[in-house]
Amino acid sequence: MSQRSEALRAILLCGTGIAFICAMDAVAKTLGAGMSTFMIVFVRYAGAAIWLALYIALTRGAWPLRRNYGRHAQRGALMALTACFFFYGVTHLPLAVAAALGMSAPIYVSLFGIVFLKEPVSLGLVGAIVLGIAGSAVIVFGGEPIEVSGSSDILAWGAAILAPMSYAVAIVLMKHHSADEGAATMTLAQSAVAAAIAIPLIVPGFAPPPTASWPLIALIGLLGALGFLFLINGLKRVPASVFAVVDYTALLWAAAFGYLFFSEVPELRLWIGGGLIISACALGLMVAQRRAVAVG
Repeated sequence: MSQRSEALRAILLCGTGIAFICAMDAVAKTLGAGMSTFMIVFVRYAGAAIWLALYIALTRGAWPLRRNYGRHAQRGALMALTACFFFYGVTHLPLAVAAALGMSAPIYVSLFGIVFLKEPVSLGLVGAIVLGIAGSAVIVFGGEPIEVSGSSDILAWGAAILAPMSYAVAIVLMKHHSADEGAATMTLAQSAVAAAIAIPLIVPGFAPPPTASWPLIALIGLLGALGFLFLINGLKRVPASVFAVVDYTALLWAAAFGYLFFSEVPELRLWIGGGLIISACALGLMVAQRRAVAVG
């Protein structure tokens, strides 16, 4: 496989992972009607851990190594923290505001990738990130003015701001750790840790999930497992800073799932912003291909 093809494959793997994760978010939104936020966090990660354990057992794959338990604990804790931050912010702030703050995650991914992983920065990458930010801004702010309520809730604002930061750190750690263990092994370990962290949070006021929710509970774990399998495999082959640009496609997937499952009709600003996001991804792909050729 040529280096250009390898770069394209990495972009496609990351993009597919993001699509699965967005589908998982749609399932989480459905479950939210009858389950608490912490319960959704628990079933999401516990379900992923069960699916991945079955996969590793059936394929006779590698189990998490004892020497990497500390790394898995770091990533799992960050994943649990990010999920709690995000859902708390969405619950107490307008959805558009929380989404706008969440779009800052790729900026942190690029920054942390450059600072901690010593990844090179280029004008092309900067241009791609700017295009992605512009597209996100058009989608979030290009329509009717957003009425912000609950601004006095400091905890909610803090959670919404911290969620993309902790997510960015987790992505950079995945990139850093992905050379040592396989995607299934890493995802299993971090999912098990995140589920364990969520257990004490669901104990107060615990109520069993409704019977009708069990198929969705199984599905949310499967989608989460598949999402991170593709994501980690892609991160092995692409700089974290280039992944930051591909991450913007989550807005397009979210709009598609919102229309299909929740009858949320996308506005014109989505298509304008989506065009900018697609342009950002194309520019990011060019950056990845040029780096692959330069390394070769």
